[in-house]
Amino acid sequence: MNRLAFAVNASVIIFSLAWLSFPHPAYAKRLYGRAGCGLGSILFKPSGNQSSAWTSNSSSTETQLFGITSGTSNCIPTNRTIKAVAQEQFITTNLAMLAKDMARGEGETLVAFTNVLGCPNQDFPAVAAQLKGSYSEIFAAPGALAVLDASKDHLLDDPALAHVCAYLL
Repeated sequence: MNRLAFAVNASVIIFSLAWLSFPHPAYAKRLYGRAGCGLGSILFKPSGNQSSAWTSNSSSTETQLFGITSGTSNCIPTNRTIKAVAQEQFITTNLAMLAKDMARGEGETLVAFTNVLGCPNQDFPAVAAQLKGSYSEIFAAPGALAVLDASKDHLLDDPALAHVCAYLL
């Protein structure tokens, strides 16, 4: 029984390290990747090798704990990260309805999404038109976070809208 438990634990660890090894494009704009905040997030960046970042974070439990309690090592909840978390929660929860509304260029979910991005209500028609026009590119990559990042990128690419929405970066 001990050998079986060891084999299962070893398999879980190997799978976890393999999963963490590959950078994920959705984390490109965040301060840390899949391994979380801590010393590893500084050494290996969000797009770097996350198994190495995880190893660095786990080498001493105190480093990540210290970062979280002291607000260092990319663990500080800045206004930017708070807005990013709100955007991620919104899009994860409302992706299906947002897809429908964005394809039409109107709807309550699209209005709420532009509000989460910090776009003023008076600029909604222009923002909605840009998102509707970029719909196929925005939804080309799978996953809610990819849709969020692509939406922000398409708004930033439009010189007239790049500075309209407050929370695109």
